[in-house]
Amino acid sequence: MESSTLPYQQVSQHLGLSEYEARVYLSLVTGGISEARKLSMMCGVPRTKVYTTLKKLLERGLVYELPGEPRKFAPASPAEAFQQILLHFKERTSKNVISLVESDKVVSLLEEAFRKTQLTNAPHTEEVWVIQDRSEIIRKIRGMLSRAKKGVAVVTTENGFVWFYKTFDKLLDKLVENGVNVEIGTPINSHNGNLARELNYICKVKHVNVDSPLLYLCVDDQAFFLVNLNLNNVDLKSEGNLGVFCHSSTLCNLFSLLVPRLAK
Repeated sequence: MESSTLPYQQVSQHLGLSEYEARVYLSLVTGGISEARKLSMMCGVPRTKVYTTLKKLLERGLVYELPGEPRKFAPASPAEAFQQILLHFKERTSKNVISLVESDKVVSLLEEAFRKTQLTNAPHTEEVWVIQDRSEIIRKIRGMLSRAKKGVAVVTTENGFVWFYKTFDKLLDKLVENGVNVEIGTPINSHNGNLARELNYICKVKHVNVDSPLLYLCVDDQAFFLVNLNLNNVDLKSEGNLGVFCHSSTLCNLFSLLVPRLAK
């Protein structure tokens, strides 16, 4: 069966997606990056339902929202996105041989279609986006933290540390409650020492020398955000920030070498 003729019913049946989720995800895999309105016309999901469907796919890590306006969406690699589902089926091989074979086949077909699309569209997982608007930078950080599953690493200046806590403290509490490992590296001194000691009760806060005005955020070793912070103080209304975002495990590891490492 050709990947281009893979019906959404198989994606839904074998990969645990609803009909609308299967339609939207398959359209992104075969058609590439798209706006929600165009996506609605491509896959037949009503416009009143397409944003709700995209939100569910974002929460499951099957789709990424690209920075900027108009809002655009891109598919995650099927081989990575459905890895846990395939592992689950493999653990129950004796009872689910047919499901395993069919699911593996569907994921392979999706991956084939995904890779063909990437040949004509620059792979979004290897692209680097520059974000300048302060509200967009905060929204991107919030989105990355909300989708963290395993680990979050932050390296920043002493003022950046205070700003990060004031802006995302509730999200940090939620991450820790969900079992996400949170590590923060920052210069610890009299200015932020009390906060560092307080946070150290719920996550790991280490002293790291940071000379440049930056904030580095890495989530699950898959995506990173490097922000040039213009914080002469901890005023949340300060301007002049510049952020670089990328969703790529390869570039994530590479960029992590450019910032001070967290002490082990």
